[in-house]
Amino acid sequence: MLKSIQWKLVIMSFLLVWLAMSIVGVYITEAIKREQIDSMTDTIIARGYYLADNLKDKTIGAPNIQDIVSNWFVGQGKQVRAVFVYENGGFIASHQNYEGTANDYDLVGLWIVEQAIEQAKEIVLPNDSFKYLMSFAVPIISSNNTVVGAIYISADLSSIEENMNSIRNILTNATIFALCITALLGNLLSKTFTGPIKEVTSKAERLAKGDYSQIITVKSKDEVGQLTEMFNYLTVRLKGTLEEMYREKNKVEAILTNMTDGIIAVNAEGVVIHANPAAYGIFNIQKEDLYGKNYDEAAQKLNLGITFSDIIVDSDNNYNILSINNRIIKISAVRIMNEQNEAEGAMLVLQDVTEQEKLDKMRKEFVANVSHELRTPITTIKSYTETLLDGALDNKEYTLNFLKVINSESERMTRLVKDLLQLSKLDYDKMEWNMKNLDLLNMIKDCVQKMEIAARQKNQSLSFEAVGELCEITGDKDRIEQVIINIISNAIKYTPDNGAIKVKAGRVDDKVEIRIADTGLGIPREDLPRLFERFYRVDKARSRAMGGTGLGLSIARNIVEAHRGTIRIESEYGKGSEVIINLPCGEKDTAE
Repeated sequence: MLKSIQWKLVIMSFLLVWLAMSIVGVYITEAIKREQIDSMTDTIIARGYYLADNLKDKTIGAPNIQDIVSNWFVGQGKQVRAVFVYENGGFIASHQNYEGTANDYDLVGLWIVEQAIEQAKEIVLPNDSFKYLMSFAVPIISSNNTVVGAIYISADLSSIEENMNSIRNILTNATIFALCITALLGNLLSKTFTGPIKEVTSKAERLAKGDYSQIITVKSKDEVGQLTEMFNYLTVRLKGTLEEMYREKNKVEAILTNMTDGIIAVNAEGVVIHANPAAYGIFNIQKEDLYGKNYDEAAQKLNLGITFSDIIVDSDNNYNILSINNRIIKISAVRIMNEQNEAEGAMLVLQDVTEQEKLDKMRKEFVANVSHELRTPITTIKSYTETLLDGALDNKEYTLNFLKVINSESERMTRLVKDLLQLSKLDYDKMEWNMKNLDLLNMIKDCVQKMEIAARQKNQSLSFEAVGELCEITGDKDRIEQVIINIISNAIKYTPDNGAIKVKAGRVDDKVEIRIADTGLGIPREDLPRLFERFYRVDKARSRAMGGTGLGLSIARNIVEAHRGTIRIESEYGKGSEVIINLPCGEKDTAE
């Protein structure tokens, strides 16, 4: 109960009121008591002087003095207990109800009387045995200002104590009543504070559990109302901030999850706290093999070659290139810094650079091949030209042969440059296409007819077969013919004499499929994936001798793909090869 602010406020107000009432009660009772004692003392002394004034001219020892004292005593109330009259020589009278002498009544009475006579003034002396018993002595002064005696009065002031008890009871009852009212009002007042606080606490608890719809009604403009307003503002801001954080978190998770690069995050203790699916896929491991593990132990098992201390000490030079599962992986490591520029973790980025490495290798091979392809005819032309200049011009037969070689090499260089320019246009999408609807059946027949002479020169059979009705296609007639003629030409070149080349076309769903098969030597399985690379030759010496540039198939693939088609080669070494070209039908035929 004491842990509640409500009861603390009630108890504090209760104690404050009790303390205030106690202090005020003590102060009031003491002040009233002193006031009553002083007032009663002054009254009794005044009455004593009045009696002394009545006795000043009376003959000391006269009988009527006793009557005056007795009559005076009757009207003095219960406070005056005894009255004694002394002359200079001793006791002469007392009130009529008292039997005995002054010495029997009050042993200090004679001393007070002597002091009053000697000092000619009243003497007040409380009795030590009873604090409300007072002794008074008033001098009797005659008309000629001579002290002729004294009056001794003994007063009982105990009635003041009775009045004080009544006042104390009243104050006690008032204090109890005030405390009850204080407890009631304090409880009601504290609820005005603790009620909103309890509501804020309850709403905050729900807020902490994820319910961000908590709004409190503002019932006042005081500090509690301001607290309520700030809670509502905090709720709205927190909801907005968490929604924004959730969106950003989803974005980051989506990015990390769908990244092709692997990500591994490590905290300041060197424990792996995150890894995306790409990282698991690169190493072909499961989540439990990496997540939550010590980085150095995992790095050693995976042969990463970068330790956690290496990253923390110097992350600028921390990279490595590994060959993993036939892939080339580049690993880069960076530190994660906090606001105090202190390292609180690290992140590794795993990039699959296999294709880049292949492209770089192809680029180098391409440059080398172009240089080689150009160097060979240039060297031939240069050597034959130098021979002619050295005197071979005089021999007409040599001169004609040399000029034929020079012309052949020049044509070879022209074809090479032409093919390179065409590839460059295809690569940079600068080729100008003359797209229109084409009758593919007649176009294939024309291509086969154009190549019949070349086939007959090697005593080869070249046939064409159309299966079903072919649809029209949308394309560039010259480029499609270039592809078909290039494929048939290759088949004729690489098929021995007396061989056979078959061209077959048919419709497959919404595509036209063209198959060009030969009975040549075929292509080894390991060479098939690289046939469409530039300058790639299965038999380099034989291909170059036949006049090929090594760019025909690469150009053919680019042209077919520009027409949204596909081209592939199926072959078995020693049993010939087959090139399959698929081209989509035009929009009209597709709709049908």
